[in-house]
Amino acid sequence: MHIDKDLIFLNPKVKNIDMLFELMCAELEKKSWVETDFFNSLIERERKFPTGLDTGKIKIAMPHTDPDKVTIEGMAVAVIKKPIYFAAMGYSGKRLVPVNIVFLLLLKEGKVEFYHKLLNKIKNSDILLKIYESRSRQAACRLLTRSLNT
Repeated sequence: MHIDKDLIFLNPKVKNIDMLFELMCAELEKKSWVETDFFNSLIERERKFPTGLDTGKIKIAMPHTDPDKVTIEGMAVAVIKKPIYFAAMGYSGKRLVPVNIVFLLLLKEGKVEFYHKLLNKIKNSDILLKIYESRSRQAACRLLTRSLNT
């Protein structure tokens, strides 16, 4: 699973999910990590299957879309100081979660175990707060890499 410091966004100036996804997807496309229709597929999937999770003090979202839209497996991360509201996972858009960290997952077929591994690593530790408090892309990238490889 690739994590690139250039795909970690610290406090991006965005006001909503669409703006955030547009920013992240543009960088992913530049690096050829995703197909050109990844953005539209991501928006559509997020509307049908929301990914907001109430993980305590620091709330997260883990959006992803169809594996055929992914060229390189990896992850882009956005740390948002002024939360963006995502619909809660498991609810039909009725419950909103003020999300501070977005883990945009680029998963291929049969890689759902990574989703569960990431969720288990971050929900039972102080890693979310450390990511949230990261002062640089490099620091956040190192933290994520170390955490996911243990």
